[in-house]
Amino acid sequence: MSKNQEFRQAVKNYFKKTDFLLLTVAIVASGYGLVLISSVGTAREMIVQTVGICLGITAYIVLTIFDIEHLSAFWKVALILNLLLLSLTLFFGEGSEETGNNSWIRINLSSSLQVGFQPAEVGKVIYIFTLAKHFKVLGDRLNTFKGLLMLGLHAIIPVMFVFFFSDDDGMAASYLFIFVVMAFAGGIYLRYCFAGILAFAGALPLLWFFVFSQYQKDRFIVLFDSTYKTDTVGYHQSQSLAAIQSGGFWGDGYGKGSICQYDYLPADHTDFIFCVACEEFGFFGGLLILVLLSSLILICVFSAISMRDDKFSMLCCVGVAAMLTFQTFINVGMCLRVAPVIGLTLPFFSYGGTSVLTMFIALGLVASLKGHYIKRAYNRSPYEE
Repeated sequence: MSKNQEFRQAVKNYFKKTDFLLLTVAIVASGYGLVLISSVGTAREMIVQTVGICLGITAYIVLTIFDIEHLSAFWKVALILNLLLLSLTLFFGEGSEETGNNSWIRINLSSSLQVGFQPAEVGKVIYIFTLAKHFKVLGDRLNTFKGLLMLGLHAIIPVMFVFFFSDDDGMAASYLFIFVVMAFAGGIYLRYCFAGILAFAGALPLLWFFVFSQYQKDRFIVLFDSTYKTDTVGYHQSQSLAAIQSGGFWGDGYGKGSICQYDYLPADHTDFIFCVACEEFGFFGGLLILVLLSSLILICVFSAISMRDDKFSMLCCVGVAAMLTFQTFINVGMCLRVAPVIGLTLPFFSYGGTSVLTMFIALGLVASLKGHYIKRAYNRSPYEE
């Protein structure tokens, strides 16, 4: 067989194994997000987002070429590296008064060019990857005292790093939600899961009075009092609702949103990009976002079900589905004033090179495990869990 024939055969095999439905939906979602950003963002933001999407698609393809499950043998190294990555914000983290955190690492390449990334965004994928492997390694020892203790430390330490080092409560909540969903799917006894949830609920008063800052408390108070601090904290959500109502059923048209276009809606290209879609494209503009994101979540869930006899692969897919679900629910909830403004982006739609790149990497993880599943199942010992 000639080299050209070998290459064509390799490409043909790749197309057979790769989940192009997952990739196609992700590209459509990020493309729609790019349209929304072009309406309210700057030329520089368009370039950054486009580069992030291109890098994300490339990362997706690269990840699906080989079976990423082979890297799970180094999960302990990945866990340590993730903690080191998350701790960078303690020393080099930057943010702004608007975001209320210092979750960004910014590098000045020149006097006019600055590159930034969020360690916690990248860390989410590593968190899912290492947790899934830890569940599998524990096996029958999962529900023992030592097993639960080690897994609990694995889950909570990264959450604490994000919360205390980055002051990013939204991202910390995302990590915690991912673990809770993976715990249910991973086989932790329900009584232990409920005990953990009750313990967290019992700790909420302590968090409220001794851990949360006044700014963090304000973001919850405005959900129940529309007249509270309408010139600062409450302003975001009052304007987000106004933008959604302005769009009505058919929308005001691309680039014609009276609230978004005249800077009455803060963070319109990031946290409140859903409002831009609703104001300019109406009910159907918002519905399309929900349909695309729901499709991605369902594909991940069905992938998990199809690989339920491979605990590591199944839990990775569950973790990615949980990440997408939480960010979608919270971000849309922020816009509808049913969830606090905690700075979580809308997956694939909000502006942010790190965010969109991370989402493609997460889907690449799912596609890689799914594409190589049959070969792994064939080679797996019948005595392996």
